[in-house]
Amino acid sequence: MLKLVGIALLTSIAATVLKGQNGKVAPLLSLSGVLFLLLFFVRRLGGAVAVFCDLAERSALSPYLETLLKVLCCGYLTEIGSGVCRELGESGAASALECAGRGEILLLCLPDLLTLTELALSLAGGG
Repeated sequence: MLKLVGIALLTSIAATVLKGQNGKVAPLLSLSGVLFLLLFFVRRLGGAVAVFCDLAERSALSPYLETLLKVLCCGYLTEIGSGVCRELGESGAASALECAGRGEILLLCLPDLLTLTELALSLAGGG
């Protein structure tokens, strides 16, 4: 984690210095720093995802854990993408991406919500 913090700080400092000297290069440096951090983190996260997938396969909750993993990934990707858009001065694109991300999460959860609603109705005697 210390490496990630160091990379983020160095990228931020370098981008801040470059904004004063060459404003066109600073966003590219920030974007390359973000991509490097993501690639570094995703590589480290692979082991945890493998354990999570193994747990999902061995349990009866497999479909729900799969949905949870998709929702988490969607949320992180949306947050990172909108942050990059804002950094590049595109707040409209960032807002649209956040809205689309929320909609995608709703669509991912919809089948599970329907299943839970049907279960609740059957337990209440209405289904």
